[in-house]
Amino acid sequence: MFKFKSLYLFGYGLILSAIVGILLGLFYSLQSTLISLFWQKATFGSLLDAIMLMMVGLVIIISRHYFGPLPQNLGVIKADLKQTGTANYRYVLLQMLIPAVILVSGTSLGPEATLVSSTFLYSIWLADKQRYVAAHFDDLRAQSIGMRLKVLATPHRYLLHYQQPTAPLTKVATCQKKALSTTYFLNGTAWFSGVFILTGEPSLIIRLGQSHWQGRDLYWFLPLVLGGYLLGKLWLAGMVGLRKIMQARLTNDQVRVLIGGLAIFLASLFFPHILFSGQHNFHLFTTIWQDQSMLFLMSRSLLKLILLTICLNTGWLGGDIFPVLFASTAQGMAISQLFPQVDSLFVIGLIAISMGSAILEAPLVAGLIMVILFLPPNLFWVGIIATGIVLGLEKYRQHHQARHEQHQSQGARLHQSEA
Repeated sequence: MFKFKSLYLFGYGLILSAIVGILLGLFYSLQSTLISLFWQKATFGSLLDAIMLMMVGLVIIISRHYFGPLPQNLGVIKADLKQTGTANYRYVLLQMLIPAVILVSGTSLGPEATLVSSTFLYSIWLADKQRYVAAHFDDLRAQSIGMRLKVLATPHRYLLHYQQPTAPLTKVATCQKKALSTTYFLNGTAWFSGVFILTGEPSLIIRLGQSHWQGRDLYWFLPLVLGGYLLGKLWLAGMVGLRKIMQARLTNDQVRVLIGGLAIFLASLFFPHILFSGQHNFHLFTTIWQDQSMLFLMSRSLLKLILLTICLNTGWLGGDIFPVLFASTAQGMAISQLFPQVDSLFVIGLIAISMGSAILEAPLVAGLIMVILFLPPNLFWVGIIATGIVLGLEKYRQHHQARHEQHQSQGARLHQSEA
């Protein structure tokens, strides 16, 4: 009986994770199709582009009023899960539709925020459904087939939220739980990939070229990694400063959305290559941008980060991973012109990884994406080692910052007690 129940729940989880993967694949295909329709085929002129931006801005204002920011912030989702044992996945379908419309605007952001946020929400929903079926398994077996299908297929009912167990899980149970979660994730990823391929989406892998680095280039390894990391922290400080200025001066939601739309429109007129996530624009680094000047590349990198910051703080929400990596790669290409004696892709890869890691404050994400999707295979271990070094720098920075904040807090309490 126990074996049958486990197999039944496992099969149910595979079906649900497959549905999740298909839905996420359809979202990616939808936003990509809409972008191609409205922008890449140059269907419209500047006036109609402005009208489209106003329409998308209206969608943002209305959706924020009724549903809050979409996609939901990942930190908020995790906080809700920790506090209540579940999350608000009521609008998860809507949070894939509205961001797809927002991304059509050309906002300097990508679909990854929606993909990650929705994956978390769907995972929590899947667990709530499975938990209910497991708790009522014997009762369901006694019900008619129609009633069982109703319980299994109704998405917004028959849910059981997570509750802290009275006794900690054994190591075996913990390993089984992690193995199940990994299996469901991989199954969903496979179905997502299937939709991705069937809808004819272009490959995410865009190699920046061939590297011919040699042993003498390693003398520049640490200086480039450390320099890129410090440069990234400099740009991050500028982005934080810009965000604070906008938050202090733009207090009206409608005005914020208007400013964001205006920034996107101006970029579409004068700097169209900094629009969108930047992921599919990586081909520029292997084509027309190879002969561009250092000033051109650095200015496009800076403008990309500025537009990214404006969009994130004016309601034009989306992912920042690919935009940051695009800006970091442009910066790396510019800096490579200062080191003609060093292999250019060696320089570009190290600057992109270290600078992107510093801005995103997520070295594993930045490093692994650069290594897997963009760098040539013979830079694999160079990129992995650079990622490890930057990860150590980031952990040291976080530890030092935590100690500094702790000392400040202790000093404040001491001052209050003396007063």
